[in-house]
Amino acid sequence: MRRYEVVFIIHPDLTDEEVKAVSDRYGDLIVAQKGTIIKTEDWGRRKLAYDIKKQSKGAYFLIDFYGPGQMIKEIERNFNIDDKILRFLTVKISDAFDPSMLDQEKENQIRPESVISPEEMDEGSEKSPEDPEKPEAEEEGE
Repeated sequence: MRRYEVVFIIHPDLTDEEVKAVSDRYGDLIVAQKGTIIKTEDWGRRKLAYDIKKQSKGAYFLIDFYGPGQMIKEIERNFNIDDKILRFLTVKISDAFDPSMLDQEKENQIRPESVISPEEMDEGSEKSPEDPEKPEAEEEGE
């Protein structure tokens, strides 16, 4: 199993229901190709950096999934055929993906290591002079 992310831009002239139907279609296609969807994100309608097919806006979607590598050809073939899709990009996140790692990944997202509690901030503000992170005073040029 491999893990992938696909970002695609849908034509801006479609209604919200039609945009939802297009994104659901590709989610169903992934499941039909023996893939498993981890998450989907609707990034909303945004202005494009440059015109694509004479359009200056588009509805962005992200699908994070894993499955066999052969399904990518079928998904990208469908993206190329569909005239409602302005652009798409598929990125392989990892070669060997273990679905049991999802629980650990979700746990890390809940409390990332970069978050510091208020108690830790108070303790960390008082640094001792022996702290190796604190630069020593320069003796040259005094």
